[in-house]
Amino acid sequence: MNQNILMLGGDNTSDRFGAALTSRIHELCPDANVYGVGGPLMSDAGVRLLFDISEIVSLGAFHSLRGSTVIKRLIARVVEAMDQETPAVVLQIGLPVFAFKLLGIARAREIPVLYYYTPFSRGFASVNMRQFSSVVTKVAAISRTEEALCQEAGIAAEFVGHPLMDLADRSVSPNQARERLGISPEAKVVAVLPGAREIEVKHVLPPVLKALSHLTQEHPELKAVLSLPPTVPGAVAEEILKGAHFSDMHIERDTYCALSAADAAVTSIGTVSLEASLMGVPSLAVYRLPHAAYLAEKVLDRRPSMTITNKILRKNVIPEFIQGDANPLKIAKTIEELIYDDQARRSLLADLAQLDKELGEPGAVERAARVVLRMAGCEGSDGAASS
Repeated sequence: MNQNILMLGGDNTSDRFGAALTSRIHELCPDANVYGVGGPLMSDAGVRLLFDISEIVSLGAFHSLRGSTVIKRLIARVVEAMDQETPAVVLQIGLPVFAFKLLGIARAREIPVLYYYTPFSRGFASVNMRQFSSVVTKVAAISRTEEALCQEAGIAAEFVGHPLMDLADRSVSPNQARERLGISPEAKVVAVLPGAREIEVKHVLPPVLKALSHLTQEHPELKAVLSLPPTVPGAVAEEILKGAHFSDMHIERDTYCALSAADAAVTSIGTVSLEASLMGVPSLAVYRLPHAAYLAEKVLDRRPSMTITNKILRKNVIPEFIQGDANPLKIAKTIEELIYDDQARRSLLADLAQLDKELGEPGAVERAARVVLRMAGCEGSDGAASS
């Protein structure tokens, strides 16, 4: 029986979700052979990588000329592997950095394609639905909205729920987190999570530090925690902090420890925004890149809302400060409101309470794994997926 699963991820989030999915796939079907494109987390989970995307993703190189050249070579490498080791299913996770090219090749060879965490769940409105439906066999939908959108377009979709319903770590209490960070239980705390890529951190952190400098003049009791993912070297932040007016920050690698300790958070527009929302932390989003990179990523397609939480809720719940709007004084004022204005906090938290209904219950990763295994024809073996 062909139990080959070709998994394609193109960013840090797809690496994380792909790793969780692979671990569950191997628990359900130990003989499954998962190979493909991803990062170190997928590799650690048992994916045999044809290419590790972690370095070029962190540097923001996928959308540069060099990145385009890399992608062309990568496509050729994956097609070669597809010929040598025919997959039973191709699983695309996250943003389509290969412009659907590999999915089209798979469909031309009558290999089923499952899409998990589609561009629609990330708020990309420019994806051609007709083209999308021509290369995708089925969508494992992570939100109710995504499921409905696909079904309206005639695309087979099965709601599995958002993987963060399983992966978000709520085990550390606020007091435990603050004790670990050496922060008083009575202090007011803002967590700063500026992004998963080096290019984001370099452009987002400076205006946020200026905002904190302004804010602590009025509120000297305010403490700040900077949380960086493993994909961003600590030296990057340390260099920025050296030249900043505000540098009194606790640095914590554990995202959930930082969020558990926080009264409010400043995040990027991506997955970490949703993580803060699921943790019940009022937040605002800041996003800045060099202008050319910003346009290349086509994030303008996500207007008027760019933050994932806002896209899921279909309303502007999380305040956004994008590119030229990332004004330190405005950011400072919004942080102040989210921490000290009880009415503003209650209103935002009431909106965030709707996320559970939209994203489903825990068990999302296993439900997605079972969809993968059914499409791969593995449901009959050793505890593998069943209908």
